[in-house]
Amino acid sequence: MKMKPFTMDIRHRVLLLVLSGSLLTLLTVSLLFFAGMSVTEDKAIESGRGMGENAARFTEQFAEKQAEKLISAIAQARAKRIERELEVTADDVQLLTDMMTELLRSPEDYPPLTLPAPRHTAIASGEPYLHLSAALSGSEDDAVQQEMGRASHLASALYSLRRTYSAAFVGSRHGYLVAMDVTADGGPKQFSQKFLERYDPREMGWYKLGAQSGKPVFTDIYRDSNGQLCITCVAPYYDSSGFAGVAGIDVNPEEISREAVSIAAEEGGGASFVLGPSGRILFSTRESGVLAVSSEPRDIRQCEEKSLAFEAASMLAGKSDVQPVTVDGEEYYLAYTPIGSLGWSFGMLTGKEAVVYPGQQARDNVLGQMVSFTGQLRALFRQMIPWGVGFLLLLAAILAALSVRVSGHFVRPILALEEGVKDIARGNLDRQLDIRTGDEIEHLAGCVNYMTDELKKSMESLSRVTAERERIATELSVARNIQAGMLPSVSPRFSRSQAYELAALMDPAKEVGGDFYDFYMIDDRHLVLTIADVSGKGVPAALFMVVAKTALKNSVLAAAREQGAGTDFGAILAQANRQLCENNDEMMFVTVFFGVLDVGTGAFTYVNAGHNPPLLGNAEGRFSYLAMEEKTNVLGVKESAVYTVHQLTLAPGEILCLYTDGVTEAADEAGNLYSEQRLVAALDRLDSAGPMADLLAAVRRDLRDYVGSAEQSDDITLLALRYRGTP
Repeated sequence: MKMKPFTMDIRHRVLLLVLSGSLLTLLTVSLLFFAGMSVTEDKAIESGRGMGENAARFTEQFAEKQAEKLISAIAQARAKRIERELEVTADDVQLLTDMMTELLRSPEDYPPLTLPAPRHTAIASGEPYLHLSAALSGSEDDAVQQEMGRASHLASALYSLRRTYSAAFVGSRHGYLVAMDVTADGGPKQFSQKFLERYDPREMGWYKLGAQSGKPVFTDIYRDSNGQLCITCVAPYYDSSGFAGVAGIDVNPEEISREAVSIAAEEGGGASFVLGPSGRILFSTRESGVLAVSSEPRDIRQCEEKSLAFEAASMLAGKSDVQPVTVDGEEYYLAYTPIGSLGWSFGMLTGKEAVVYPGQQARDNVLGQMVSFTGQLRALFRQMIPWGVGFLLLLAAILAALSVRVSGHFVRPILALEEGVKDIARGNLDRQLDIRTGDEIEHLAGCVNYMTDELKKSMESLSRVTAERERIATELSVARNIQAGMLPSVSPRFSRSQAYELAALMDPAKEVGGDFYDFYMIDDRHLVLTIADVSGKGVPAALFMVVAKTALKNSVLAAAREQGAGTDFGAILAQANRQLCENNDEMMFVTVFFGVLDVGTGAFTYVNAGHNPPLLGNAEGRFSYLAMEEKTNVLGVKESAVYTVHQLTLAPGEILCLYTDGVTEAADEAGNLYSEQRLVAALDRLDSAGPMADLLAAVRRDLRDYVGSAEQSDDITLLALRYRGTP
């Protein structure tokens, strides 16, 4: 059977595209599947191995962190144990102060006792005794003698402490000492001659510290008379009159920390030590090396082992941490925590292997499991090959059959849509597409129908709007020209007068504006100057401007004809105000500055109706604002408003500059106003000796430079007059 010739219409193109794309994809996938199976297998195994390495690394790090937490917890527990021992000592000192306070405040309950004195008899180890200072030994004060007898009852408490502490005592504010000392060898207590003759507890540092503390406190570490390290816990006691003395207990720091240090050393597998506030090793389980106890002061913060020196600084800063360090050339983990009561820090060294070994063991376990996993993964790839071949062949057959059916079904609505769009493009906007596919093509046909309807409406509306805009633009252009024509031009009569020079400038924010200025002669000697600003903008403001300008000028000219030189300009503004108030349903108003210059004398009579105060410039070009009332009435609001007349005399060379708030309230892109101060600064900076028109143009340029690209929001109007004097 002879095949039909192939034609490249849209149906065949879609069929060719779908079928060729499908077959090409299958062919590519097949080639990649067979040719790249080995690579894929290796990559998968490599990825699995990488995941195993990551998992092993994570497990190792987790195990190390747990080991670090364990040794940190051990170090903190031992430090707490040392601190608890110190708290017990503080409680024992508090017990002595409570007993002394009770003895002194209840004398009737405790008859005097007598204790042996070291000046007169030998004192056995652990035997309480009474020592008097040199100042008190010859005293016969009965009250003090009675107090010493009652204080001797403390002997029972001191005797009970002989098995725990090397010394316990109380020192009175009167100078006597009740004490108990335990000797190292158990023999009698030996007292130096200096002690027997000069020892006064009130002069000792422990006494002064206890007297100031108000509660149990510890002294700094020192060496006692036997050369042993010692600290003393002291606290004050009281009688009925207040402070009576200080009680104290000597503590051997080595005894306090020995048990915790040795236990920590056994559990940590390394070494343990206690670091003093000065960086000196106080106690250590090591007998040699940098951490050994030295008879000479040695600050390990200055040692050659940089990692140990750095962590020692952190220990003395009161921090807690676990960090790797090098000690005597060996690597360890150092766990440390502060012993808060004394400013000490407890450190515990653990061999690096003891911390790292659990993590390494966990890592080895994970890696072993990954080896087993990669073997299973390799076998799985081998099994996938025949299944993949069969699936690809089946998929190729299905795609070929579906491509034929899909291409025909897909192309029919597209062709109908294409024909309809072409008809609409030819101008048939009444054409409606009727495509029912239930998918995006039907939605697209509906959008085309909607677009056609909206296009018809838009074209009709555009025609109307365009015609209306052209009409409005024409009318606004005419209105702008009319408004510009209503403003007086600075003719040679005004600009070249021998008595004065005049210049004006107006720049509306819209096509027409609400600002206006006016100047005219009412006779041969008097020049009228007016500048005004109508509320609002655009056409309404422009219409009200015409009314206001006409009413004001007509009132001035009529009054001048009737009253001549004695014209009351305040009454003229009041009359114009009443005219503007009539039928002012829109409640519009206008601010006005009105002035009349006698060109022969320089006398300037002016009235301000709510307008910005004008600027007066002297012959040197320095400008300042005219003083005005704080509040004046505008025109068009209140019919009964009155207006005050002011007068000044202009000297030859002085300049009067009038403006509207569109100048001072012009804003830049950030909303910052040009301001009255900047206007004065600009006028002072500019050359005011030249023509007035040039001065106003320079002000306008300065204002435009300040505003930048910001849109003009209000009309800008300027009027300037220089008085030259009598011609």
